[in-house]
Amino acid sequence: MSDDIKKEIRKQYFHYFRFWFIGIGILLVITAIAGVKHVIEINVPRPNLSAPTERVYDYADVLTDVEEESLRKRIAEVERRLRIDIVLVTFNQSVEGEEARRQYGYRSADWEQNMMDYADDFWDENQYGYNKGFEGDGCILVHNWFEGQNGEHLSTSGRVEDRFSYNDIDTVLYAVDDYYDTDPYRAYMAYVDTVASIMGRERGESGTFSLGAVFVVPIVAALVYALFNLKQKPAKDTTTASTYVEGGKPVMKGRADEFIRKNVVSRKIETSSSGGGGSRSSGGGGHHISSSGASHGGGSHRH
Repeated sequence: MSDDIKKEIRKQYFHYFRFWFIGIGILLVITAIAGVKHVIEINVPRPNLSAPTERVYDYADVLTDVEEESLRKRIAEVERRLRIDIVLVTFNQSVEGEEARRQYGYRSADWEQNMMDYADDFWDENQYGYNKGFEGDGCILVHNWFEGQNGEHLSTSGRVEDRFSYNDIDTVLYAVDDYYDTDPYRAYMAYVDTVASIMGRERGESGTFSLGAVFVVPIVAALVYALFNLKQKPAKDTTTASTYVEGGKPVMKGRADEFIRKNVVSRKIETSSSGGGGSRSSGGGGHHISSSGASHGGGSHRH
């Protein structure tokens, strides 16, 4: 094949696939803008400066100093990315019965009610919430290690309350339940990571796949396929540009002809949501009003 014919074939192919190249350019620009936007977002100062900077209160002393610091770093990373406050409190104190009610001033003798109040009051009194100190965005996990009353309560606020369904709340609590009795540090790291995963879906995050990978990889694969066909060897030296380009459109030989004769069958995969009071798409799980008048969601697991 002469150089002139090769040049003409290449010219015709690039002309035919010009919209692919334009599409790639647009996607690269979108990816770059999204990256810049992400960098700007994570460097914007938090609006609420009234809350303490502390996020890990290990009053029950179940964590080492190194583990506490590791949790703080992980929480700080998630807070910058998702713009929510994440707080952890462990304590070792009776929250059930008349004696506990009189001693600590609880408004009830019920374990679950008092766990909920403890979490809500801790959040409200310290004015936690990424965007504001009252009904601000975030959540708090309180874990009581008192013998016979061991368990956790997750309290949600603001955007996290709006997002978390009963199922989401259970998902976080079960993540803690899996490890609390053997490895508290791992249990609380699971709390932070599970909250991050659920709230990350709200922002369109998808695991380790970046926006660029989702769009660019399929297009690159298509271009590789197209360029592979560009290099098909002709059967004869007398091949002309029209052998590969007919009517201004590339002619894909061999593999494509075989593919279009195959049947493609698609099936709809049915899904169903589990029980527990609501689907993952409906938030507001455990909605209630705290003693300070703030809106919260949440739930408890007792061991």
